[in-house]
Amino acid sequence: MTPPPPAVCCRALTRSYHAAAGVVPALRGVDLEVAPGEVMFLVGPSGCGKTTLISIVAGVMTPDGGSCAVLGRDLATLGGGAGAAFRRRHVGFVFQAFNLVPTLTAAENVGVPLLLNGAGQAAAIRGATEALAAVGLADRAGQLPRELSGGQQQRVAIARALVHRPRLLVCDEPTSALDHRTGQEIMELLRGLAGRHGSTLLVVTHDHRIFGFADRIAEMDDGRIVTVRTGAA
Repeated sequence: MTPPPPAVCCRALTRSYHAAAGVVPALRGVDLEVAPGEVMFLVGPSGCGKTTLISIVAGVMTPDGGSCAVLGRDLATLGGGAGAAFRRRHVGFVFQAFNLVPTLTAAENVGVPLLLNGAGQAAAIRGATEALAAVGLADRAGQLPRELSGGQQQRVAIARALVHRPRLLVCDEPTSALDHRTGQEIMELLRGLAGRHGSTLLVVTHDHRIFGFADRIAEMDDGRIVTVRTGAA
């Protein structure tokens, strides 16, 4: 039986930005493979290229050179509309700042990906209610973000990211705004739900407290991956 392709396969990725001082390289030939179902952390100092790399993997930024295949699809071959549809169907996002819509209830926030993928209003609310129950917030479905704690808001964001069962979940600093105990709970929840759904988890973090949740940790510096090691779990 032919093994499945990597969930993420980056080869010689480069990306630069134009600044007042000239061209600033963000990625300098990055090679990275993430296996299906793996929990991979990207770590390193601020400005080393982590966010640029996950932006390319998520399909919201294009590289200057090299290639990036996600779930067996070369992102460069997908046009604007096809790329957006691919992200809506197969990629979920969890952000440090939660990015919840303040005027929508928890259930309405969680249901947004389902609506974007063509579900009707009733089906989206049913799916959102189930997703909120999975993160322990079934009783908070009707509350607005401002009525929730930071940990609860992050749980809503996780439910939103997983409600459409994406095959790749990308997290940008998911615990840095949380206290230690809440951060541990969030990572346990993320890893457990991703495993239950068969999702690959790619996490950018500075938070050493959660390194034990990774299968592997890729360390970046100056636009390159300098080491890849096994996580402490």
